[in-house]
Amino acid sequence: MDATAEDYKSVIFSGCAVEYMDISICNLRTYLSRSGIDRDLGYQVWSDKHGCYGIYKNIDEAVEKFILLKGRKA
Repeated sequence: MDATAEDYKSVIFSGCAVEYMDISICNLRTYLSRSGIDRDLGYQVWSDKHGCYGIYKNIDEAVEKFILLKGRKA
């Protein structure tokens, strides 16, 4: 069974990143706060394979992009 957008959002809201093959999504605040940076920078979707390096302010847009990249066979 494939994860839903709500499943991905739940994982991200709990402070974890989601990775699938070479695609990842995370809340930048979670990772940068460990370095003393406490700003809401958005959600990063990253994939070298697909040439995607996006930062999204909206979690729904970020998850949508992650799912789109997951479906690509490139």
